[in-house]
Amino acid sequence: MEQSGSRLNRQALFGMMVFAAAGAMPAYAATITVDPAAVDEGTVVSARDKRCSLREAVLSVNAGANVGDCVAVVTEAYGTNDTITMPAGTYTLTVEGVDETAALIADPANPSTAVIVPNANIGDLDISKSVRIIGAGTASLTPTIIQWDTATAVANRDRIFHVNAATGTLNVMIQGVVLKQGYTNQANLGPGPVGVGPLATTYYLRRAGGALAVGPAAAVVLVDPNIVGDENTEGRGGSNTPPDEGETGATMSIALTNVIVDGNHADGDGGGIYAAAAMTAAFTIVLNNDSITNGGGIYNEGATSITNSTISGNIAEGGGGVFLTGINIVTITGSTLSGNRAVGGGAVSCRADVTINMVNSTLSGNLAEDVGAGLYTNGIASLRFVTIANNITGAESGTAGAGINTFPSGAVAVTLKNVLLADNKKGWEFATYANPANDPTLFPANCGSTDPNMKITSNGYNLSSDDTCNAVLTLGTDIKPTLGLTISQLIGPLADNNAGTTGTTLTHALLASSLALGNGGAEGDVTVDQRGVARENPPDIGAFELANIGGGGGGGGGCAVGGEGRLDPTLPAMLAAGLGFFGWRRFKAGK
Repeated sequence: MEQSGSRLNRQALFGMMVFAAAGAMPAYAATITVDPAAVDEGTVVSARDKRCSLREAVLSVNAGANVGDCVAVVTEAYGTNDTITMPAGTYTLTVEGVDETAALIADPANPSTAVIVPNANIGDLDISKSVRIIGAGTASLTPTIIQWDTATAVANRDRIFHVNAATGTLNVMIQGVVLKQGYTNQANLGPGPVGVGPLATTYYLRRAGGALAVGPAAAVVLVDPNIVGDENTEGRGGSNTPPDEGETGATMSIALTNVIVDGNHADGDGGGIYAAAAMTAAFTIVLNNDSITNGGGIYNEGATSITNSTISGNIAEGGGGVFLTGINIVTITGSTLSGNRAVGGGAVSCRADVTINMVNSTLSGNLAEDVGAGLYTNGIASLRFVTIANNITGAESGTAGAGINTFPSGAVAVTLKNVLLADNKKGWEFATYANPANDPTLFPANCGSTDPNMKITSNGYNLSSDDTCNAVLTLGTDIKPTLGLTISQLIGPLADNNAGTTGTTLTHALLASSLALGNGGAEGDVTVDQRGVARENPPDIGAFELANIGGGGGGGGGCAVGGEGRLDPTLPAMLAAGLGFFGWRRFKAGK
């Protein structure tokens, strides 16, 4: 939580503003206030503590009636659009048990299937009715924290919330809480059929979503350790979403405001969040989560909107920050993805028929052991006023990209306008864990592709610090590198540049000598930068607007980056320390 620093108070304020400005909302029927001092108990207890626990409150919502020690204030029909109010404090889950199982496999040719019987009395808190869960906020002095007991062995923990229903409409809103220390474990179900190499294949029951899952979120998968990378499982790593094993018939959604998802793990997809449904996240921080498959921070298969949020320090095999798939439109606005790591797609991995629209956002300091440390996609992507900087990839091939990397697909089509690509590199030897940001042997790699046709198109007003994007930046308004152009002439370090603004995320400030200043193209629907600072006409390139540059420079809400405006010399050391602290490593499915 230290990483979010002073931004938490602003996030709490803006979370409440967003919620208040949401307009007409459904009528909420019952309100249950829970007690952080309550024992984690449900209906299966021999004696009650006379305090309403969070588990009892969830059971009450599901049942549409008071359960255990909870007494609701009811204004409409109980069990439809209820509210659980959580005062500041720490709510600790201790009741062990899982409600997703699968039989051991006797015949490798006939695997079992996942059996999902939601039971909020054990393990995670299964939500089957629409509800708002409203905490006191995430500010460090008075947070509402929901966590698994650290005394509970990780082998016996579960995720925190599981939103799932067989039929009907299920809309869940979570606001002003911290979700910590959730953990989903895989179960070895027995040997699989003969694989492609000498190592035996194995069937596993995998459960997705370390802190939060929406949808069935469990599946039996076949893991072949002879295949390296995110293709070594038959099916996904714990999704079990339709049409894999049948349509559930339910319509679900999840909305997060002012939520921190911190330090969770999944033996499946979605180390922090897994959502097989529509999702919105505003003023939300997703950090330090990990998955052994895809989506270290977030795995999403539904229409998605991420606004004014931070996704940082997450790790996975595919999509360290976020992994996006399905036939969906995903919008990322005013957000920063930094310090995430994966084999492919350090910050963002987009698959299948996803269309991603990214505006006023920053991809910085992400790592990919293979390619695409910033954006890795075979779908449709539109990037406007985006800064992609300091992302580092391990591949050394001539066509590999670290900032943006596309791979073959009939649908792939990436368009850039007002995008700043700065000092993205390749050739990092991940096995040594050497400091990649300070390695002079790395090669420039702002743009790249595993497809001979990069399928990246310029819509003008882009700036690249190297020549790997030359085949893309073909318009007269694009700025290609000139002799001596270095990152120290473009941007400052990733920092909190939000003083005097409405921003909540870290950004790279433009320097007074940057070629990005005033060389952008105006967009009618983009009137502010990532921090909420008004765009000038012509605007600057990238996510940051250096306001009032014509009046002597500076301003713009805290543009000071220290000293002579060069790249912060402490950043490489901080990145190296972060690698050690988070225990970043290469994940292989089946471990």
